[in-house]
Amino acid sequence: MEKIFETIIIGAGPAGLNAGRYLKNALILEQKEEIGRPIQCAEGLVKKALDREGISPDPAWISAVIDTAQFILPNGKIISLFSKRQGYILDRMGFEKFLAKQSQAEIQLQKRVIDVKRENNLWEVKTNKNETFKSKYLIGADGPFSIVRKKVFKEKVEMLSCIEYLVRLEKEVDTSIMKMYFDNKRFLNGYAWIFPKSKKMANIGLGGTENIQEEFKDFMENTVKKDFGNFELLENKSGVVPWGAAKIKLYKDNAFLVGDAGGMPDPIFGGGIGNAMISGRVAAESILSGNPQVYELKIKSMPIFSQDLLSAQKILYSFDNRVLNEIGEILEKMGGNAFYLKTFPALFVSFSKPNLRKNIFKILKLLLIYYQYASFEI
Repeated sequence: MEKIFETIIIGAGPAGLNAGRYLKNALILEQKEEIGRPIQCAEGLVKKALDREGISPDPAWISAVIDTAQFILPNGKIISLFSKRQGYILDRMGFEKFLAKQSQAEIQLQKRVIDVKRENNLWEVKTNKNETFKSKYLIGADGPFSIVRKKVFKEKVEMLSCIEYLVRLEKEVDTSIMKMYFDNKRFLNGYAWIFPKSKKMANIGLGGTENIQEEFKDFMENTVKKDFGNFELLENKSGVVPWGAAKIKLYKDNAFLVGDAGGMPDPIFGGGIGNAMISGRVAAESILSGNPQVYELKIKSMPIFSQDLLSAQKILYSFDNRVLNEIGEILEKMGGNAFYLKTFPALFVSFSKPNLRKNIFKILKLLLIYYQYASFEI
């Protein structure tokens, strides 16, 4: 007798694997030869993301514990945000293998899905090995170029190209500090980053520019080399960051889009692991509740998936560097406390700075959106 699964999950990344933690009568199909590889990710994750999923941090899959986020402004000033154990740089391959061990769903590797279609109220999923699997529910967790999004939803998401390498450095890095470099003249819709993996290795990359190869070379030679000496590029982790979940359909005929397939990454900072895990869990919970259509409403009601974040992204990256530097001057005086910006004294100071005064309404809107987001994520 032909087996019909309750759920087929396409993709064994954080979204698909987290859904698999909750679903017993389920099959995960993954085209990779090995869980977690290749890695196309900066591997950062806030502590709260693990807390939400009931996962305790394990040194086996944590490369660095982050206590400080440094924002480096165009003029070179550093704004430091401090929060004890606020996040981690993962060993993503180890983390995904941990999730796979927790999965109740069956996992089959080297199964590339080439077609999906709906027949007789069931989903039929065909692989490159001429196999066909059937299920009542379908979860598309198959990344930025999702076949589920293309075939079932016929939706498109925006994508930001990023270049990143695992880099060996001559000088030691502080493994408790993650660095983000903002320069809206050089990086346009993104930023550059240095995320520590060990005392002499880091994930280093940037996104949001047309001349991405040239900007990366310039960043390595004139910023990284200046601060950390000679370097060696060890592993290419480049990829794309998709976003736009708030603007597309995420549920249709017992099919779900989760993680990168649904454009779930944060459109401001690009983080996707935590958001992917939330979406995978909510999809699974919706199936288990027998009320799958609530999935999209639940997802879109969360601040981290709000369309307001897309507005915030456009505002932040529309500022010229003079505005970024002046915001930095205010934050610097207040020890990096971003919440100070919503107070009357901060607004008074803002009006004294010409570039901030011209953009005060944009800044206020950006802050209102940020506080809603921060209350959920940080």
